[in-house]
Amino acid sequence: MPKKAKETESVQIPDIKISSTPVNLGAALSKRTIFQPFEMWIVGDTPLITHSWSQKAKLEMLQKQVKATKSGKEARDPERDFVDSLYDMGEGKFGFPATGVKNCILSAAHKDKGISRASVLQALFVNAEMVRARPALAGAICDMPLVRIHGGKPEMREDMVKIGAGLNKIANLAYRGQFTFWAMKVTGQFNPAVLTAEALSFLVQESGLASGLGEWRNERKGVFGAFHLATAEEEKEWERFASGKGPLPIPANYQQQAAE
Repeated sequence: MPKKAKETESVQIPDIKISSTPVNLGAALSKRTIFQPFEMWIVGDTPLITHSWSQKAKLEMLQKQVKATKSGKEARDPERDFVDSLYDMGEGKFGFPATGVKNCILSAAHKDKGISRASVLQALFVNAEMVRARPALAGAICDMPLVRIHGGKPEMREDMVKIGAGLNKIANLAYRGQFTFWAMKVTGQFNPAVLTAEALSFLVQESGLASGLGEWRNERKGVFGAFHLATAEEEKEWERFASGKGPLPIPANYQQQAAE
Protein backbone atom coordinates (compact mmCIF):
# COMPACT_ATOMS: atom_id res chain seq x y z
CA MET A 1 0.00 0.00 0.00
CA PRO A 2 1.28 3.46 -0.78
CA LYS A 3 2.33 5.41 2.31
CA LYS A 4 0.16 8.29 3.29
CA ALA A 5 1.84 11.65 3.17
CA LYS A 6 2.47 13.09 6.60
CA GLU A 7 0.25 15.93 7.51
CA THR A 8 2.27 19.07 8.01
CA GLU A 9 1.51 21.07 11.13
CA SER A 10 1.15 24.76 10.69
CA VAL A 11 3.76 26.75 12.62
CA GLN A 12 2.40 29.60 14.62
CA ILE A 13 4.62 32.65 14.20
CA PRO A 14 4.23 35.03 17.10
CA ASP A 15 3.17 38.51 16.25
CA ILE A 16 6.19 40.60 17.21
CA LYS A 17 5.89 44.31 17.07
CA ILE A 18 9.08 46.20 16.29
CA SER A 19 9.37 49.66 17.71
CA SER A 20 11.42 52.37 16.07
CA THR A 21 12.50 53.49 19.53
CA PRO A 22 15.65 51.67 20.82
CA VAL A 23 15.02 49.33 23.75
CA ASN A 24 16.70 50.34 27.02
CA LEU A 25 18.31 47.05 28.08
CA GLY A 26 19.28 48.49 31.46
CA ALA A 27 15.62 49.11 32.26
CA ALA A 28 14.65 45.68 30.87
CA LEU A 29 16.98 43.90 33.28
CA SER A 30 14.76 43.04 36.23
CA LYS A 31 17.53 41.73 38.50
CA ARG A 32 21.17 42.77 38.40
CA THR A 33 24.06 40.59 39.54
CA ILE A 34 25.39 41.90 42.83
CA PHE A 35 29.13 41.55 43.32
CA GLN A 36 30.48 41.50 46.87
CA PRO A 37 33.60 43.63 47.48
CA PHE A 38 36.39 41.93 49.45
CA GLU A 39 39.83 42.70 50.85
CA MET A 40 42.52 40.50 52.29
CA TRP A 41 46.21 40.43 53.17
CA ILE A 42 48.37 37.59 51.91
CA VAL A 43 51.66 37.19 53.80
CA GLY A 44 54.76 35.61 52.34
CA ASP A 45 56.11 32.42 53.92
CA THR A 46 59.11 32.22 51.58
CA PRO A 47 60.88 34.96 49.56
CA LEU A 48 59.18 36.30 46.43
CA ILE A 49 61.21 36.42 43.18
CA THR A 50 59.97 38.78 40.47
CA HIS A 51 60.87 38.64 36.79
CA SER A 52 59.41 41.41 34.67
CA TRP A 53 60.12 41.56 30.93
CA SER A 54 63.09 43.87 30.40
CA GLN A 55 63.14 46.59 27.77
CA LYS A 56 66.10 44.84 26.15
CA ALA A 57 64.22 41.52 25.84
CA LYS A 58 61.16 43.22 24.35
CA LEU A 59 63.28 45.08 21.80
CA GLU A 60 65.01 41.87 20.76
CA MET A 61 61.64 40.15 20.21
CA LEU A 62 60.35 43.09 18.17
CA GLN A 63 63.49 43.22 16.01
CA LYS A 64 63.18 39.49 15.31
CA GLN A 65 59.51 39.80 14.32
CA VAL A 66 60.04 42.76 11.97
CA LYS A 67 63.21 41.20 10.47
CA ALA A 68 65.32 44.13 11.64
CA THR A 69 69.10 44.10 11.41
CA LYS A 70 70.59 42.70 14.58
CA SER A 71 72.90 44.96 16.51
CA GLY A 72 76.04 43.72 18.21
CA LYS A 73 75.65 41.86 21.49
CA GLU A 74 75.94 44.19 24.46
CA ALA A 75 78.03 43.43 27.54
CA ARG A 76 76.09 41.84 30.41
CA ASP A 77 74.94 44.28 33.09
CA PRO A 78 73.78 42.36 36.21
CA GLU A 79 72.61 45.54 37.94
CA ARG A 80 70.43 46.42 34.95
CA ASP A 81 69.02 42.87 34.87
CA PHE A 82 68.11 43.19 38.54
CA VAL A 83 66.36 46.55 38.11
CA ASP A 84 64.51 45.36 34.99
CA SER A 85 63.18 42.29 36.83
CA LEU A 86 61.15 44.55 39.16
CA TYR A 87 57.63 45.81 38.46
CA ASP A 88 58.30 49.46 39.25
CA MET A 89 55.24 51.47 40.32
CA GLY A 90 57.18 54.69 40.89
CA GLU A 91 58.04 56.57 44.10
CA GLY A 92 59.96 53.60 45.46
CA LYS A 93 56.98 51.24 45.21
CA PHE A 94 56.97 47.86 43.52
CA GLY A 95 54.18 45.52 42.47
CA PHE A 96 53.21 42.12 41.14
CA PRO A 97 50.83 41.36 38.23
CA ALA A 98 47.21 41.11 39.41
CA THR A 99 46.67 38.45 36.74
CA GLY A 100 49.33 36.34 38.45
CA VAL A 101 47.51 36.64 41.78
CA LYS A 102 44.20 35.62 40.21
CA ASN A 103 45.75 32.71 38.28
CA CYS A 104 47.30 31.50 41.50
CA ILE A 105 43.87 31.41 43.19
CA LEU A 106 42.37 29.71 40.13
CA SER A 107 44.98 26.95 40.31
CA ALA A 108 43.37 25.64 43.52
CA ALA A 109 39.89 25.40 41.97
CA HIS A 110 38.67 22.11 40.50
CA LYS A 111 35.27 20.61 39.76
CA ASP A 112 36.13 17.59 41.95
CA LYS A 113 36.37 19.97 44.91
CA GLY A 114 32.95 21.37 44.07
CA ILE A 115 34.46 24.64 42.82
CA SER A 116 35.16 24.55 39.09
CA ARG A 117 37.93 26.70 37.63
CA ALA A 118 35.53 28.13 35.03
CA SER A 119 33.04 29.33 37.65
CA VAL A 120 35.76 30.99 39.76
CA LEU A 121 37.23 32.63 36.66
CA GLN A 122 33.91 34.31 35.91
CA ALA A 123 32.93 35.07 39.52
CA LEU A 124 36.19 36.64 40.74
CA PHE A 125 37.66 40.05 39.89
CA VAL A 126 40.93 41.33 41.36
CA ASN A 127 41.48 45.08 41.56
CA ALA A 128 44.74 46.52 40.29
CA GLU A 129 46.59 49.77 39.74
CA MET A 130 47.29 50.34 36.05
CA VAL A 131 50.97 51.23 35.67
CA ARG A 132 52.24 52.27 32.25
CA ALA A 133 55.34 50.33 31.22
CA ARG A 134 57.74 51.31 28.49
CA PRO A 135 56.84 49.47 25.24
CA ALA A 136 59.23 48.08 22.64
CA LEU A 137 57.45 49.88 19.80
CA ALA A 138 57.44 53.67 19.95
CA GLY A 139 53.90 55.04 20.05
CA ALA A 140 52.37 51.88 21.54
CA ILE A 141 51.10 51.67 25.12
CA CYS A 142 51.50 48.91 27.69
CA ASP A 143 49.48 49.22 30.89
CA MET A 144 50.37 46.65 33.57
CA PRO A 145 47.71 45.77 36.20
CA LEU A 146 49.73 45.55 39.43
CA VAL A 147 49.09 44.80 43.10
CA ARG A 148 51.53 46.59 45.39
CA ILE A 149 54.13 44.57 47.28
CA HIS A 150 54.59 45.72 50.89
CA GLY A 151 57.72 44.76 52.80
CA GLY A 152 61.46 45.24 52.74
CA LYS A 153 63.47 46.64 49.86
CA PRO A 154 64.16 44.26 46.97
CA GLU A 155 67.57 42.58 46.92
CA MET A 156 69.54 41.29 43.95
CA ARG A 157 69.78 37.51 43.85
CA GLU A 158 71.99 35.38 41.62
CA ASP A 159 70.79 32.02 40.28
CA MET A 160 72.19 29.37 38.00
CA VAL A 161 69.69 28.78 35.19
CA LYS A 162 69.60 26.97 31.86
CA ILE A 163 68.42 28.75 28.73
CA GLY A 164 67.61 27.37 25.30
CA ALA A 165 65.73 24.23 24.30
CA GLY A 166 66.56 20.55 24.02
CA LEU A 167 70.23 19.78 23.48
CA ASN A 168 70.96 23.46 22.97
CA LYS A 169 70.47 24.37 26.63
CA ILE A 170 73.36 26.25 28.17
CA ALA A 171 74.08 27.31 31.75
CA ASN A 172 73.74 30.96 32.56
CA LEU A 173 73.49 33.33 35.52
CA ALA A 174 70.24 35.18 36.20
CA TYR A 175 70.03 38.33 38.31
CA ARG A 176 66.55 39.09 39.64
CA GLY A 177 64.81 40.91 42.44
CA GLN A 178 63.89 39.17 45.68
CA PHE A 179 61.54 40.36 48.43
CA THR A 180 62.42 38.40 51.56
CA PHE A 181 59.71 39.80 53.81
CA TRP A 182 56.59 40.65 51.84
CA ALA A 183 52.82 40.92 51.85
CA MET A 184 50.09 42.17 49.52
CA LYS A 185 46.75 43.75 50.24
CA VAL A 186 44.45 42.25 47.62
CA THR A 187 41.04 43.76 46.95
CA GLY A 188 38.36 42.95 44.42
CA GLN A 189 34.84 41.63 43.96
CA PHE A 190 33.18 38.21 43.73
CA ASN A 191 29.75 36.91 42.81
CA PRO A 192 28.30 35.36 46.00
CA ALA A 193 25.69 33.48 43.97
CA VAL A 194 28.53 31.45 42.43
CA LEU A 195 31.41 31.75 44.89
CA THR A 196 30.97 32.05 48.66
CA ALA A 197 33.34 33.96 50.92
CA GLU A 198 34.29 30.70 52.67
CA ALA A 199 35.12 29.03 49.35
CA LEU A 200 37.24 31.99 48.24
CA SER A 201 39.13 31.94 51.56
CA PHE A 202 39.81 28.22 51.08
CA LEU A 203 41.13 28.76 47.55
CA VAL A 204 43.45 31.57 48.66
CA GLN A 205 44.86 29.58 51.57
CA GLU A 206 45.39 26.40 49.55
CA SER A 207 46.86 28.14 46.48
CA GLY A 208 49.45 29.92 48.66
CA LEU A 209 51.33 26.69 49.23
CA ALA A 210 50.18 24.51 46.34
CA SER A 211 51.02 27.11 43.69
CA GLY A 212 52.65 30.27 45.06
CA LEU A 213 53.69 33.42 43.21
CA GLY A 214 56.66 34.49 41.12
CA GLU A 215 59.68 32.55 39.91
CA TRP A 216 60.63 29.12 41.31
CA ARG A 217 57.29 28.75 43.07
CA ASN A 218 55.97 25.36 44.17
CA GLU A 219 53.94 25.03 40.95
CA ARG A 220 57.25 25.28 39.03
CA LYS A 221 59.15 22.79 41.19
CA GLY A 222 60.47 25.45 43.52
CA VAL A 223 59.84 26.64 47.06
CA PHE A 224 59.68 30.42 46.65
CA GLY A 225 56.64 32.72 46.66
CA ALA A 226 54.62 30.68 49.18
CA PHE A 227 52.08 32.62 51.26
CA HIS A 228 49.12 32.31 53.59
CA LEU A 229 45.95 34.26 54.29
CA ALA A 230 46.74 36.71 57.08
CA THR A 231 45.25 36.34 60.53
CA ALA A 232 43.39 39.26 62.13
CA GLU A 233 46.52 40.17 64.14
CA GLU A 234 48.76 40.02 61.05
CA GLU A 235 46.33 42.26 59.16
CA LYS A 236 46.64 44.91 61.89
CA GLU A 237 50.45 44.73 61.82
CA TRP A 238 50.66 45.08 58.03
CA GLU A 239 48.08 47.88 57.99
CA ARG A 240 50.18 49.80 60.52
CA PHE A 241 53.33 49.20 58.48
CA ALA A 242 51.65 50.20 55.19
CA SER A 243 50.44 53.47 56.75
CA GLY A 244 53.90 54.24 58.14
CA LYS A 245 52.81 53.79 61.75
CA GLY A 246 54.54 50.53 62.59
CA PRO A 247 57.68 48.42 61.99
CA LEU A 248 58.07 45.82 59.25
CA PRO A 249 56.28 42.67 60.45
CA ILE A 250 58.51 39.59 60.49
CA PRO A 251 56.49 36.40 59.77
CA ALA A 252 56.47 33.80 62.55
CA ASN A 253 58.29 31.18 60.48
CA TYR A 254 61.24 33.55 59.95
CA GLN A 255 61.35 34.31 63.68
CA GLN A 256 61.51 30.58 64.44
CA GLN A 257 64.37 30.09 61.96
CA ALA A 258 66.30 32.98 63.52
CA ALA A 259 65.80 31.50 67.00
CA GLU A 260 67.15 28.12 65.88
